[in-house]
Amino acid sequence: MTRSLLSTRYALKIALCVGLVITACSRDNMTPAGTIAGAMPPVAEVVSATSVTATAANGTVYTTAPDPQTGAFTFFSVPPGTYTLKFVTTATAPDNFPVWVPVKVVAGTTTTPQIPLVTHDGVGRGIMKWTLDGKTYSATTFIKVQGEGKYFNLWGRTGEFGTARQVSDCGIYLPEDDENGKLFAGAGTYILGGPNRTIPVGYHAIYLNNKPELSLTYQSVYYTPAGSMRLTRYDAQAGVAAGTFEFKALARTGVSIPGAPDDLTITNGEFAVTF
Repeated sequence: MTRSLLSTRYALKIALCVGLVITACSRDNMTPAGTIAGAMPPVAEVVSATSVTATAANGTVYTTAPDPQTGAFTFFSVPPGTYTLKFVTTATAPDNFPVWVPVKVVAGTTTTPQIPLVTHDGVGRGIMKWTLDGKTYSATTFIKVQGEGKYFNLWGRTGEFGTARQVSDCGIYLPEDDENGKLFAGAGTYILGGPNRTIPVGYHAIYLNNKPELSLTYQSVYYTPAGSMRLTRYDAQAGVAAGTFEFKALARTGVSIPGAPDDLTITNGEFAVTF
């Protein structure tokens, strides 16, 4: 056998061994992955998803586009771990319509998260009235009507900036918890004000010269009960709420408005809204 042939066979053996080592190393270093597959079915004239992101605990973000007809989406080959799915939707008020879903991905499996059924668009509609100094006001705009089954936030406004009509706000916020633990429980009566730092509150705002940046805000006091809200109907899934309210509030923050009182009393409050 010639030296040239021996050299060629030796070189082939070395190349084969190197190839096997590289292949073995590549297999050892392959990152195991999983799949996330689900759907957020669109609801006609209400909402549909336009994109979905999956954010890992380390901050890595994956993005996919759902099927426009079915809302189905899939994330292929994502590393195992915990993710938060966030849906960008066609909701008229996206800030009032968060849809975040936690997902745990296991290597070699497909995870199908439970996506909340979407039935409403997060936009406040309906009636809200209240009486101040013997005059009854009605909300012409809803700034916020929010509820996810854990809390309720109602904020109505009468009047319109840029016109001669005086603008004022009235609202109620029922938090999920207070300092004693779980608070919000849907329909029922809630005391506004009280000794805790996190409490249900009633608030009212007026604006100097009808300018949005020049407001004086009143809020039900912390140190004593100052009113109540009776939530007679509440369905977060359907986006429906109704009830009555009344409260006394003190001037707390904002600009000094000539002739504005130090405190005010809201009576005969009522609302029936969808959101």
